[in-house]
Amino acid sequence: MSKSLLVFSAAEYESRWKKVEMEMSARGIETAVIWGRTASTFDRAADVIYLTNYFSTKVGQGFDSGKFSARAYCAVLFRIGFEPVLIADDPDVRKEVVAVSDFRVADNPVATLVDTLNSFGISGKVGFVGSDFFPVKYWNELQKIAPNLNWEICDDLVRARRLIKSEEEQEVIRIAGQIASPAMTRMMKALLSGKTEAEAAGLAAHDIVSAGGVIDKIQVSHGDTIGFTCGDPLTGYRKVAPKSGDLFRAFLIGPMYQGYYLDPGRTAVCGNKPNSDQIDILEACDNIISSMAASIKPGVSFEDAAKVGDKMVSDFGPDADPAAEKFPFFGHPHGLYFEGPPYISTVLEHKNAKFETGMLIGLEAFLARKGVGNVGFEQNYLVNENGLELITTTPTLWH
Repeated sequence: MSKSLLVFSAAEYESRWKKVEMEMSARGIETAVIWGRTASTFDRAADVIYLTNYFSTKVGQGFDSGKFSARAYCAVLFRIGFEPVLIADDPDVRKEVVAVSDFRVADNPVATLVDTLNSFGISGKVGFVGSDFFPVKYWNELQKIAPNLNWEICDDLVRARRLIKSEEEQEVIRIAGQIASPAMTRMMKALLSGKTEAEAAGLAAHDIVSAGGVIDKIQVSHGDTIGFTCGDPLTGYRKVAPKSGDLFRAFLIGPMYQGYYLDPGRTAVCGNKPNSDQIDILEACDNIISSMAASIKPGVSFEDAAKVGDKMVSDFGPDADPAAEKFPFFGHPHGLYFEGPPYISTVLEHKNAKFETGMLIGLEAFLARKGVGNVGFEQNYLVNENGLELITTTPTLWH
Protein backbone atom coordinates (compact mmCIF):
# COMPACT_ATOMS: atom_id res chain seq x y z
CA MET A 1 0.00 0.00 0.00
CA SER A 2 1.48 3.35 -1.07
CA LYS A 3 2.00 5.92 1.65
CA SER A 4 0.35 9.28 0.97
CA LEU A 5 2.79 12.04 0.04
CA LEU A 6 0.22 14.80 0.44
CA VAL A 7 1.26 17.74 2.61
CA PHE A 8 -2.35 18.60 3.43
CA SER A 9 -4.63 16.32 5.42
CA ALA A 10 -7.63 14.45 4.06
CA ALA A 11 -9.80 16.67 6.27
CA GLU A 12 -8.34 19.75 4.55
CA TYR A 13 -9.38 18.50 1.10
CA GLU A 14 -12.81 17.50 2.35
CA SER A 15 -13.20 21.02 3.73
CA ARG A 16 -12.24 22.50 0.35
CA TRP A 17 -14.76 20.30 -1.45
CA LYS A 18 -17.46 21.38 1.00
CA LYS A 19 -16.66 25.05 0.33
CA VAL A 20 -17.03 24.52 -3.41
CA GLU A 21 -20.31 22.64 -2.84
CA MET A 22 -21.60 25.61 -0.87
CA GLU A 23 -20.63 27.96 -3.70
CA MET A 24 -22.32 25.72 -6.25
CA SER A 25 -25.49 25.52 -4.17
CA ALA A 26 -25.55 29.31 -3.86
CA ARG A 27 -25.37 29.56 -7.66
CA GLY A 28 -27.92 26.83 -8.33
CA ILE A 29 -25.41 24.45 -9.90
CA GLU A 30 -25.50 20.70 -9.20
CA THR A 31 -22.56 19.70 -11.42
CA ALA A 32 -19.49 21.60 -12.55
CA VAL A 33 -16.47 20.90 -14.74
CA ILE A 34 -13.35 22.69 -13.54
CA TRP A 35 -10.64 22.85 -16.19
CA GLY A 36 -6.96 23.31 -15.54
CA ARG A 37 -3.86 23.83 -17.64
CA THR A 38 -1.14 22.28 -15.56
CA ALA A 39 1.72 21.01 -17.75
CA SER A 40 4.78 23.21 -17.14
CA THR A 41 2.69 26.26 -16.28
CA PHE A 42 1.06 27.63 -13.15
CA ASP A 43 -1.17 30.41 -14.43
CA ARG A 44 -4.28 28.23 -14.81
CA ALA A 45 -3.36 25.31 -12.57
CA ALA A 46 -4.60 26.63 -9.23
CA ASP A 47 -8.17 25.27 -9.11
CA VAL A 48 -7.11 21.72 -9.98
CA ILE A 49 -4.20 21.79 -7.53
CA TYR A 50 -6.49 23.15 -4.82
CA LEU A 51 -9.04 20.37 -5.25
CA THR A 52 -6.87 17.37 -6.12
CA ASN A 53 -3.15 18.24 -5.79
CA TYR A 54 -2.74 17.17 -9.43
CA PHE A 55 -0.10 18.75 -11.66
CA SER A 56 0.75 17.21 -15.02
CA THR A 57 4.34 16.35 -15.95
CA LYS A 58 3.57 16.55 -19.66
CA VAL A 59 4.86 19.36 -21.84
CA GLY A 60 3.22 21.17 -24.70
CA GLN A 61 -0.10 22.95 -24.73
CA GLY A 62 -2.90 22.02 -27.06
CA PHE A 63 -0.54 19.77 -29.02
CA ASP A 64 -2.59 17.21 -30.95
CA SER A 65 -0.91 14.30 -32.70
CA GLY A 66 -2.13 10.78 -33.35
CA LYS A 67 -3.93 9.45 -30.31
CA PHE A 68 -3.13 12.49 -28.15
CA SER A 69 -5.40 15.52 -27.89
CA ALA A 70 -5.63 18.43 -25.45
CA ARG A 71 -2.30 17.74 -23.83
CA ALA A 72 -1.66 19.93 -20.78
CA TYR A 73 -5.40 20.22 -20.08
CA CYS A 74 -7.15 18.36 -17.29
CA ALA A 75 -10.48 18.62 -15.54
CA VAL A 76 -12.20 18.00 -12.24
CA LEU A 77 -15.79 16.77 -12.44
CA PHE A 78 -17.53 18.11 -9.36
CA ARG A 79 -20.97 16.93 -8.25
CA ILE A 80 -22.64 18.03 -5.04
CA GLY A 81 -22.58 15.17 -2.56
CA PHE A 82 -19.82 13.19 -4.30
CA GLU A 83 -16.05 13.09 -4.21
CA PRO A 84 -14.56 14.93 -7.20
CA VAL A 85 -13.38 12.94 -10.22
CA LEU A 86 -10.08 13.90 -11.83
CA ILE A 87 -9.66 13.63 -15.60
CA ALA A 88 -5.87 13.63 -15.99
CA ASP A 89 -3.89 14.15 -19.18
CA ASP A 90 -0.79 12.39 -17.84
CA PRO A 91 -0.42 8.58 -17.54
CA ASP A 92 2.08 9.12 -14.73
CA VAL A 93 -0.55 9.73 -12.04
CA ARG A 94 0.37 8.30 -8.66
CA LYS A 95 -2.40 7.81 -6.14
CA GLU A 96 -0.11 8.77 -3.26
CA VAL A 97 0.23 12.33 -4.59
CA VAL A 98 -3.38 13.08 -5.54
CA ALA A 99 -6.21 13.80 -3.11
CA VAL A 100 -8.99 11.96 -4.96
CA SER A 101 -9.52 8.21 -5.25
CA ASP A 102 -11.22 8.40 -8.66
CA PHE A 103 -8.83 9.63 -11.34
CA ARG A 104 -9.05 8.74 -15.00
CA VAL A 105 -6.06 8.97 -17.31
CA ALA A 106 -6.96 10.31 -20.73
CA ASP A 107 -5.25 10.57 -24.10
CA ASN A 108 -8.10 12.96 -24.93
CA PRO A 109 -9.33 14.69 -21.75
CA VAL A 110 -12.25 16.33 -23.57
CA ALA A 111 -13.67 13.03 -24.86
CA THR A 112 -12.98 11.25 -21.56
CA LEU A 113 -14.78 13.98 -19.65
CA VAL A 114 -17.86 13.61 -21.84
CA ASP A 115 -17.77 9.81 -21.47
CA THR A 116 -17.61 10.27 -17.69
CA LEU A 117 -20.51 12.72 -17.67
CA ASN A 118 -22.56 10.29 -19.75
CA SER A 119 -21.70 7.39 -17.43
CA PHE A 120 -23.22 9.36 -14.55
CA GLY A 121 -26.29 10.26 -16.61
CA ILE A 122 -25.59 13.98 -16.38
CA SER A 123 -27.39 16.31 -18.75
CA GLY A 124 -28.79 19.84 -18.76
CA LYS A 125 -27.03 22.68 -16.92
CA VAL A 126 -23.37 22.13 -15.98
CA GLY A 127 -21.04 24.77 -14.61
CA PHE A 128 -17.94 25.47 -16.69
CA VAL A 129 -14.77 26.85 -15.09
CA GLY A 130 -11.99 27.82 -17.48
CA SER A 131 -13.49 29.85 -20.31
CA ASP A 132 -10.65 32.36 -20.00
CA PHE A 133 -8.07 29.84 -21.26
CA PHE A 134 -9.90 26.80 -22.69
CA PRO A 135 -9.07 26.71 -26.45
CA VAL A 136 -11.80 27.33 -28.99
CA LYS A 137 -10.97 24.12 -30.88
CA TYR A 138 -11.67 22.03 -27.76
CA TRP A 139 -14.78 24.07 -26.98
CA ASN A 140 -16.07 23.24 -30.46
CA GLU A 141 -15.29 19.57 -29.86
CA LEU A 142 -17.10 19.67 -26.53
CA GLN A 143 -20.17 21.26 -28.10
CA LYS A 144 -20.18 18.68 -30.88
CA ILE A 145 -19.89 15.53 -28.75
CA ALA A 146 -22.06 16.73 -25.84
CA PRO A 147 -25.01 18.58 -27.40
CA ASN A 148 -27.25 17.63 -24.46
CA LEU A 149 -25.28 19.79 -22.03
CA ASN A 150 -26.03 23.42 -21.30
CA TRP A 151 -22.81 25.02 -20.11
CA GLU A 152 -22.97 27.87 -17.60
CA ILE A 153 -19.73 29.85 -17.39
CA CYS A 154 -18.62 30.39 -13.78
CA ASP A 155 -14.87 30.92 -13.94
CA ASP A 156 -14.56 32.21 -10.37
CA LEU A 157 -16.47 29.30 -8.81
CA VAL A 158 -13.45 27.83 -7.02
CA ARG A 159 -11.37 31.00 -6.82
CA ALA A 160 -14.10 32.68 -4.77
CA ARG A 161 -13.61 30.02 -2.10
CA ARG A 162 -9.81 29.95 -2.33
CA LEU A 163 -9.40 33.52 -1.08
CA ILE A 164 -9.56 32.60 2.62
CA LYS A 165 -6.70 30.32 3.60
CA SER A 166 -7.22 27.54 6.12
CA GLU A 167 -4.92 27.05 9.10
CA GLU A 168 -3.08 24.32 7.17
CA GLU A 169 -2.63 26.63 4.20
CA GLN A 170 -1.37 29.42 6.42
CA GLU A 171 1.33 27.15 7.84
CA VAL A 172 2.45 26.25 4.32
CA ILE A 173 2.52 29.95 3.41
CA ARG A 174 4.76 30.71 6.39
CA ILE A 175 7.17 28.03 5.17
CA ALA A 176 7.04 29.63 1.73
CA GLY A 177 8.09 32.91 3.32
CA GLN A 178 10.97 31.17 5.08
CA ILE A 179 12.14 29.93 1.68
CA ALA A 180 11.66 33.14 -0.29
CA SER A 181 13.02 35.67 2.21
CA PRO A 182 16.62 34.38 2.55
CA ALA A 183 16.81 33.97 -1.23
CA MET A 184 15.62 37.54 -1.72
CA THR A 185 18.17 38.76 0.82
CA ARG A 186 20.97 36.93 -0.98
CA MET A 187 19.94 38.42 -4.32
CA MET A 188 19.92 41.92 -2.85
CA LYS A 189 23.36 41.52 -1.30
CA ALA A 190 24.73 40.26 -4.62
CA LEU A 191 23.38 43.29 -6.48
CA LEU A 192 24.58 45.67 -3.77
CA SER A 193 28.08 44.25 -4.22
CA GLY A 194 28.01 44.73 -8.00
CA LYS A 195 27.32 41.24 -9.31
CA THR A 196 25.46 40.97 -12.62
CA GLU A 197 21.70 40.72 -12.71
CA ALA A 198 22.05 37.12 -13.95
CA GLU A 199 24.50 36.15 -11.20
CA ALA A 200 22.21 37.59 -8.52
CA ALA A 201 19.20 35.82 -10.01
CA GLY A 202 21.16 32.57 -10.12
CA LEU A 203 22.04 32.78 -6.44
CA ALA A 204 18.40 33.35 -5.51
CA ALA A 205 17.24 30.53 -7.79
CA HIS A 206 19.78 28.17 -6.22
CA ASP A 207 18.44 28.90 -2.75
CA ILE A 208 14.80 28.54 -3.78
CA VAL A 209 15.26 25.26 -5.62
CA SER A 210 17.53 23.84 -2.91
CA ALA A 211 14.78 24.52 -0.37
CA GLY A 212 12.14 22.77 -2.49
CA GLY A 213 10.57 25.82 -4.10
CA VAL A 214 9.95 26.75 -7.72
CA ILE A 215 10.86 29.88 -9.68
CA ASP A 216 8.34 31.38 -12.05
CA LYS A 217 10.17 34.62 -12.80
CA ILE A 218 13.08 36.62 -11.41
CA GLN A 219 12.91 40.23 -12.55
CA VAL A 220 15.90 42.53 -12.22
CA SER A 221 16.53 45.93 -13.79
CA HIS A 222 18.95 48.81 -13.39
CA GLY A 223 20.55 51.63 -15.29
CA ASP A 224 18.93 52.23 -18.67
CA THR A 225 16.22 49.64 -17.88
CA ILE A 226 15.34 50.80 -14.34
CA GLY A 227 11.96 52.00 -15.57
CA PHE A 228 11.02 48.49 -16.66
CA THR A 229 10.17 45.43 -14.59
CA CYS A 230 12.81 43.31 -16.38
CA GLY A 231 16.25 44.03 -17.74
CA ASP A 232 15.47 41.49 -20.45
CA PRO A 233 11.79 40.62 -21.00
CA LEU A 234 12.60 37.04 -22.09
CA THR A 235 14.81 35.99 -19.18
CA GLY A 236 13.94 38.67 -16.64
CA TYR A 237 17.61 39.70 -16.17
CA ARG A 238 20.76 40.50 -18.12
CA LYS A 239 24.42 39.55 -17.85
CA VAL A 240 25.14 43.16 -16.95
CA ALA A 241 26.14 44.49 -13.54
CA PRO A 242 24.95 47.70 -11.92
CA LYS A 243 27.62 50.30 -11.27
CA SER A 244 28.18 51.88 -7.88
CA GLY A 245 25.47 54.48 -7.37
CA ASP A 246 22.96 52.81 -9.72
CA LEU A 247 19.45 52.14 -8.51
CA PHE A 248 18.37 48.55 -9.13
CA ARG A 249 15.04 46.76 -8.74
CA ALA A 250 14.65 43.05 -8.02
CA PHE A 251 11.51 40.91 -7.77
CA LEU A 252 11.41 37.21 -6.89
CA ILE A 253 8.26 35.48 -8.10
CA GLY A 254 7.12 31.89 -7.85
CA PRO A 255 5.35 29.07 -6.01
CA MET A 256 7.76 28.96 -3.12
CA TYR A 257 6.25 25.97 -1.37
CA GLN A 258 3.53 23.52 -2.39
CA GLY A 259 2.39 25.83 -5.18
CA TYR A 260 1.79 28.91 -2.99
CA TYR A 261 2.99 32.09 -4.67
CA LEU A 262 5.00 34.92 -3.19
CA ASP A 263 6.45 37.87 -5.09
CA PRO A 264 8.59 40.13 -2.89
CA GLY A 265 10.22 43.12 -4.56
CA ARG A 266 12.97 45.46 -3.41
CA THR A 267 14.94 48.47 -4.67
CA ALA A 268 18.36 49.66 -3.50
CA VAL A 269 21.52 51.37 -4.73
CA CYS A 270 24.59 49.42 -5.83
CA GLY A 271 27.42 50.09 -3.40
CA ASN A 272 24.85 51.00 -0.73
CA LYS A 273 25.72 54.71 -0.66
CA PRO A 274 22.57 56.39 -2.00
CA ASN A 275 22.49 60.12 -2.44
CA SER A 276 19.82 62.27 -0.79
CA ASP A 277 17.49 62.18 -3.81
CA GLN A 278 17.71 58.39 -3.98
CA ILE A 279 17.05 58.09 -0.25
CA ASP A 280 14.01 60.34 -0.64
CA ILE A 281 12.37 58.23 -3.34
CA LEU A 282 13.29 54.91 -1.70
CA GLU A 283 11.84 55.93 1.66
CA ALA A 284 8.75 57.46 0.06
CA CYS A 285 7.94 54.25 -1.80
CA ASP A 286 8.59 52.06 1.22
CA ASN A 287 6.35 54.37 3.29
CA ILE A 288 3.46 53.82 0.86
CA ILE A 289 3.62 50.08 1.55
CA SER A 290 3.92 50.50 5.33
CA SER A 291 1.13 53.09 5.47
CA MET A 292 -1.27 50.92 3.50
CA ALA A 293 -0.33 47.94 5.66
CA ALA A 294 -1.05 49.92 8.82
CA SER A 295 -4.49 50.83 7.46
CA ILE A 296 -5.52 47.24 6.77
CA LYS A 297 -7.45 44.98 9.11
CA PRO A 298 -10.48 42.72 8.62
CA GLY A 299 -13.44 44.72 7.35
CA VAL A 300 -11.42 47.46 5.60
CA SER A 301 -12.27 47.67 1.90
CA PHE A 302 -9.73 47.10 -0.85
CA GLU A 303 -10.75 50.46 -2.31
CA ASP A 304 -10.11 52.37 0.91
CA ALA A 305 -6.62 50.86 1.21
CA ALA A 306 -5.94 51.85 -2.40
CA LYS A 307 -7.02 55.43 -1.67
CA VAL A 308 -4.21 55.65 0.90
CA GLY A 309 -1.75 54.66 -1.81
CA ASP A 310 -3.28 56.96 -4.43
CA LYS A 311 -2.92 60.01 -2.22
CA MET A 312 0.68 59.24 -1.29
CA VAL A 313 1.70 58.68 -4.91
CA SER A 314 0.00 61.92 -5.92
CA ASP A 315 1.66 63.82 -3.08
CA PHE A 316 5.09 62.54 -4.10
CA GLY A 317 4.99 64.08 -7.55
CA PRO A 318 3.74 63.94 -11.13
CA ASP A 319 6.20 61.52 -12.71
CA ALA A 320 4.68 58.16 -13.64
CA ASP A 321 6.49 54.85 -13.27
CA PRO A 322 5.86 52.42 -16.18
CA ALA A 323 5.30 49.54 -13.77
CA ALA A 324 2.59 51.54 -12.01
CA GLU A 325 0.92 52.13 -15.37
CA LYS A 326 1.28 48.44 -16.25
CA PHE A 327 -0.12 47.40 -12.87
CA PRO A 328 -2.61 50.13 -11.87
CA PHE A 329 -3.21 48.71 -8.42
CA PHE A 330 -1.50 48.44 -5.06
CA GLY A 331 -1.80 44.69 -4.78
CA HIS A 332 -4.11 41.72 -4.89
CA PRO A 333 -4.88 38.44 -3.15
CA HIS A 334 -2.36 35.63 -3.49
CA GLY A 335 -2.49 31.87 -3.22
CA LEU A 336 -1.89 29.13 -5.75
CA TYR A 337 -1.29 31.98 -8.20
CA PHE A 338 -2.27 35.64 -8.33
CA GLU A 339 -5.91 35.69 -7.29
CA GLY A 340 -7.24 38.98 -8.62
CA PRO A 341 -9.78 40.25 -9.25
CA PRO A 342 -10.51 41.71 -6.80
CA TYR A 343 -7.62 44.22 -6.89
CA ILE A 344 -6.46 46.73 -4.32
CA SER A 345 -7.25 49.57 -6.67
CA THR A 346 -9.55 52.51 -7.30
CA VAL A 347 -9.54 51.98 -11.08
CA LEU A 348 -9.60 48.18 -11.51
CA GLU A 349 -12.31 45.79 -10.43
CA HIS A 350 -12.47 45.36 -6.68
CA LYS A 351 -16.06 44.07 -6.36
CA ASN A 352 -16.40 46.02 -3.11
CA ALA A 353 -14.09 43.43 -1.54
CA LYS A 354 -13.04 43.73 2.06
CA PHE A 355 -9.99 42.27 3.76
CA GLU A 356 -10.81 39.12 5.70
CA THR A 357 -8.90 37.02 8.19
CA GLY A 358 -7.02 34.31 6.34
CA MET A 359 -6.33 36.20 3.11
CA LEU A 360 -2.84 36.18 1.64
CA ILE A 361 -2.15 39.49 -0.08
CA GLY A 362 0.60 41.33 -1.89
CA LEU A 363 1.03 45.07 -1.36
CA GLU A 364 3.08 46.86 -4.01
CA ALA A 365 4.02 50.39 -4.96
CA PHE A 366 6.13 52.06 -7.65
CA LEU A 367 7.47 55.62 -7.88
CA ALA A 368 9.47 57.61 -10.41
CA ARG A 369 11.25 60.94 -10.40
CA LYS A 370 12.96 62.42 -13.44
CA GLY A 371 16.68 62.69 -12.97
CA VAL A 372 16.64 60.23 -10.07
CA GLY A 373 15.11 56.99 -11.33
CA ASN A 374 12.44 54.43 -10.55
CA VAL A 375 11.78 52.33 -7.47
CA GLY A 376 9.39 49.56 -6.52
CA PHE A 377 8.61 47.44 -3.50
CA GLU A 378 6.29 44.53 -2.76
CA GLN A 379 5.50 42.73 0.46
CA ASN A 380 3.40 39.64 1.14
CA TYR A 381 1.17 39.41 4.20
CA LEU A 382 -1.39 37.17 5.82
CA VAL A 383 -4.42 39.02 7.13
CA ASN A 384 -5.19 38.10 10.73
CA GLU A 385 -7.74 39.31 13.21
CA ASN A 386 -5.53 42.21 14.33
CA GLY A 387 -4.10 43.35 11.00
CA LEU A 388 -1.28 41.91 8.91
CA GLU A 389 1.37 39.25 9.49
CA LEU A 390 4.50 39.86 7.41
CA ILE A 391 5.54 36.80 5.37
CA THR A 392 8.39 38.24 3.29
CA THR A 393 10.92 39.42 5.86
CA THR A 394 13.83 40.60 3.67
CA PRO A 395 14.68 44.18 4.71
CA THR A 396 13.12 46.82 2.49
CA LEU A 397 15.59 49.65 3.07
CA TRP A 398 19.31 48.86 2.93
CA HIS A 399 20.93 52.26 3.50
